[in-house]
Amino acid sequence: MEKAIRIKCFQNLVNYRKPSSFIIKETFPLPPYSTVLGMIHAACGYREFHPMKLCIQGTNRGTVSELYTRYSFSAGTKYEEGRHQLCVEDGEKYGIFRGIANVELVCDNDMVIHVIPEEKDFEKVYESLKNPPQYLSLGRYEDLLDIERVDIVNIHEEEEVITKRDMYIPVKYGIELGHTHGTVYNLTREYEITKQGLRRWKKENGRVKAYYCSAGTSIDEGAYVDDFEEDAALIFC
Repeated sequence: MEKAIRIKCFQNLVNYRKPSSFIIKETFPLPPYSTVLGMIHAACGYREFHPMKLCIQGTNRGTVSELYTRYSFSAGTKYEEGRHQLCVEDGEKYGIFRGIANVELVCDNDMVIHVIPEEKDFEKVYESLKNPPQYLSLGRYEDLLDIERVDIVNIHEEEEVITKRDMYIPVKYGIELGHTHGTVYNLTREYEITKQGLRRWKKENGRVKAYYCSAGTSIDEGAYVDDFEEDAALIFC
């Protein structure tokens, strides 16, 4: 029997931005793996990557569209009065455009996230999530995360389980999902820093293709349950 850390949390209006969206900041329905990993690393104060498995699930009340102030500029663009709304001086005058754009927000997102860190990191991750050094965010910097409780649970594999919440299920596992597969998202997971100091998604485990399956999906094999909520399916990545 294996142990996992169970996080019960909530967010009111939040954007988990899709990397391909620009004119409108579209959102994933649940945070991608990389977003959750980043939050946990921030809570623990980790400066290097610590591998851990995740299961992300939740329910929400749909999405709404909201306006926000958008700033844009190009490196070296000289300021032109009547063309640029803002001017920044750094020896020379550079122009910045200011306007409005739309952002898509998930409403009332109730989530349950399970984490399985390596054994040497388990206690550190648990204590850091239970007593974080600062208020944690998930999504944008301003998207604060309300952590309702953090528990250590035992998990074990079951042959057939019904999902209680919407959930990401990695396609690579080839799990039998009955008649429902759901939308497939290409989710980010792990990145590395290049010699030039740039972030690049790893060739292996950098991105994960996953089904976004709705509550009530039947999983015939490969699912886990925990002793806190025995009828809720868990799929780790």
